[in-house]
Amino acid sequence: MAALALALVCAVTPLAPAQAQPRTEQIAPRGVPVQRVVSPGGLEAWLVSDATVPIIVLRAYWRGGAAIEPARVTGVTGVMADMLTEGAGDLPSNAFKERLETLNMSLGFGAGWDGVSLSMTTLSANRDAAFEMARLALAAPRFDAEPLARIQSQLEIGIRQRETNPGFIANRALDEALMPGHPYARRAELETIRAIDRASLEERRAALLVRDRMMITVVGDIDAAHLGRLLDSTFGHLPRGAPLPEPPQAVVRAGGPIIVRPLPQPQSLVLFVAPGIQDEDPDWVPLAVANYILGGGSFSSRLMSEVREARGLVYGISTGASVRDFSAQLRGQAQTQNANVREAIELTRSVMRRLHEEGPTQAEVDDAITYLTGSYALDLDSNVKIANMLQSYQVSGRGIDYVNRRNALIRAVTRADVTRVMRRLFNPDNFTFAVVGQPEGLGN
Repeated sequence: MAALALALVCAVTPLAPAQAQPRTEQIAPRGVPVQRVVSPGGLEAWLVSDATVPIIVLRAYWRGGAAIEPARVTGVTGVMADMLTEGAGDLPSNAFKERLETLNMSLGFGAGWDGVSLSMTTLSANRDAAFEMARLALAAPRFDAEPLARIQSQLEIGIRQRETNPGFIANRALDEALMPGHPYARRAELETIRAIDRASLEERRAALLVRDRMMITVVGDIDAAHLGRLLDSTFGHLPRGAPLPEPPQAVVRAGGPIIVRPLPQPQSLVLFVAPGIQDEDPDWVPLAVANYILGGGSFSSRLMSEVREARGLVYGISTGASVRDFSAQLRGQAQTQNANVREAIELTRSVMRRLHEEGPTQAEVDDAITYLTGSYALDLDSNVKIANMLQSYQVSGRGIDYVNRRNALIRAVTRADVTRVMRRLFNPDNFTFAVVGQPEGLGN
């Protein structure tokens, strides 16, 4: 990723209000040169201005997603996001998409549990027209009946097909067991998709796409002055927004019996989950090193080395941290032949227990830090990757200089830090395993 120097914050003397120019703060004389831009209308964005390639990448994010949508129309947030590019203003669906093609730009919206996102990429020559298309999608979506019916039909097909999808079956089983009754355990069903209408789409748009919960990142061939003007013209029409309800914290249950969901197939999918920590926790950075050692480091990890390479029990096995606004988990997954499931689970628990009790070796810590810092540059080798990374840091509440401090934080992790995190989080008794397939010797 980015350069390793600690970022410096350079204050810029603000211009007089009469000049109506965006304010900026330049971050990091080396590394990723991030600016904080404030438009004349008061909208803020993170900007990396780079004219090397004549392309502009825009990312925007609004807090508030599927976790707070009405239960009777579960799935409406995702449908609303899809419908934003199915026609807007005077342009019906096909005409809107043809206009995007004519401009050689991409524009899309997505919805997750905790927020709604916008992604746009355009040639700088078509900059103003591209931002106008984003404005049109936000300000005047048509929500026409034909594309809504088409999207609903596609979702209904997906709902019917998911009952044979091992990943869906395992994740639903774990969510229902570990977070019973929480919105994160809820799934769209045929009746909730069919209940979505124009009024529910308009309600979600009005509630979620507001100024006060918006975060914007822009990378590419644009300067602060032009961006400030485009921020106001593209997003300035959005209302301030009223406070949103918040779901309760999802207290992930620790441990439990192995969950088995039968599915006729020659191999089984194994997922395992334990309570985790949020990314503002002081142990978050040491957790990145600890997870690499356990199962995040591909063939360098303990689990791959012992469960796959030494014993040949799985095709692959990995672990990682999963964070939502109201939930934090440690998750792992593996695939194996049905006959090997029990032994693979037992060995996985044994590997975790050894790390939990003994901690890692110094060599493992050194290797993890070397990889995590050395591979960082690959995550920032294009404008799209830089925009995605900065947006993730912005959404998670990191400072604007975090992209340039991250490697130093990783390098500061000690073996004692990693051992502490392993003893805190990697107790195998806290993990619940879910198996989908026809595992031998586990029962149904």
